[in-house]
Amino acid sequence: MRHNDGVSEELPLIMVVDDDAAVCWALEQALIANGFRVQVAADAAAARRGIRRHRPDLVITDVRMPGESGLDLLAGLHSEYPQLPVVVSTAYGTMETAIEAVQRGAFDYLPKPLDLDRTIELVRRALGEEQLVAAAHPHIGAEPPDAEHTIIGSTPVIQEVFRRIAAAAGTDLGVLITGDSGTGKELVARSLHRFSNRRDGPFIAVNCGALPDVLVESELFGHEPGAFPDARARKIGHVEAANNGTLFLDEIGELPPSAQVKLLRFLEDQRFSRLGGSEDVRVNVRIVAATNRNLAKAIAAGVFREDLAYRLRVVTIQMPNLVDRLDDLPALVRHILSRVATRLSRNLAVTSDAMEMLKRHRWPGNVRELKHVLEEAAVLAQGGIIGAEHLSITPASESPLPSGLHAAIAALTTRLVAQNTGNVHQRVLDEVETILFRELLARTAGNQLRTAEILGINRITLKKRMDQLHIERAADRKADGSA
Repeated sequence: MRHNDGVSEELPLIMVVDDDAAVCWALEQALIANGFRVQVAADAAAARRGIRRHRPDLVITDVRMPGESGLDLLAGLHSEYPQLPVVVSTAYGTMETAIEAVQRGAFDYLPKPLDLDRTIELVRRALGEEQLVAAAHPHIGAEPPDAEHTIIGSTPVIQEVFRRIAAAAGTDLGVLITGDSGTGKELVARSLHRFSNRRDGPFIAVNCGALPDVLVESELFGHEPGAFPDARARKIGHVEAANNGTLFLDEIGELPPSAQVKLLRFLEDQRFSRLGGSEDVRVNVRIVAATNRNLAKAIAAGVFREDLAYRLRVVTIQMPNLVDRLDDLPALVRHILSRVATRLSRNLAVTSDAMEMLKRHRWPGNVRELKHVLEEAAVLAQGGIIGAEHLSITPASESPLPSGLHAAIAALTTRLVAQNTGNVHQRVLDEVETILFRELLARTAGNQLRTAEILGINRITLKKRMDQLHIERAADRKADGSA
């Protein structure tokens, strides 16, 4: 345990608990530079002694340490010092770890490697707000997670998904899951249900895009006898069937306008009437929605209600494309093949050539496409060894972007999403174009015509974007004698 000497006792004191000296040093330097005092402990026992003696304002603890784990330390601190905010960090982040941390009373969860800027922002938020008290569910962790519904990954973008699931699972707030087809939006919905206090209730999944327009209202809210010519008996709709549970509305963007109106009214007070009926039915249902459409464009086009979108997306969870988290590919392959091997009753393995081919593919169908490719390959590989010849994918003509670039873009996206500016797409494009244009202008000695030719755009477009991005023209600097 060490203490920073010569620092005002009035500054907030942060306790860092981690057996990795490099992590402690980096956090200590960042925190001190931002006006905090820091104490460091290498394990939970030392942390408890330091907390009793110095009463820090915040604790940041690792999960895996010698002796008592960070999660056990968290539980003890939450019981003994309920007002002390605790942030949990780990390099072994899984969705279950994130959710267990939040439900044991953590203020928030940070995956490693730590983003120091985000860590400082989180520390300031924790010190400026009251402790978030998570209602721990008695059944959490009582059963092993259902492997079929487990989200696999450790990259920054998927860790952000885990963090948002952990934050939203214990609430009844509306959640909108966005992302392309095949990214695993239903897995997120099932995870929200499984780790909520509704886990013993029903989980009802409805694909809104598969419902005929004339039957949508009947399917969702049910109908009474005589509501329409073929309605001979009462029908219980999906909303009523999900009472005390979770209703997952997949492809919510395909819901017709009339059903949008009735869904909005239901969300106001959890009351509805069956089609053809006058009696109010009251239920207790959490709505989780998902879409692969751009709802902002749908709202602008007048095909989706803006007020309904606001009610649905209190919390938004964006599922990344597989190509944006290729570092998760080996773990995904192992997970999928372990399940296929159980069904086929034989061991399966992937050759290095096959793995390289999987890594070079662009995966337009995301994880769903990966699962199909591996299942087919497992059947074709009679000996259980999956080679490149068993994969029904076209070899990529060029290598994918370096994993470091994926990580950089993922980190940029996470930062911009956290700022909640609403224009993440344009800001990412601006950042990337700024780097691209400056690099090419440097290579062409400021020749804008040549730069435009390399980019495949005209010079006027290049000049306009340079002005918008405030990129100084190298050629002008040379003409001024400043270069």
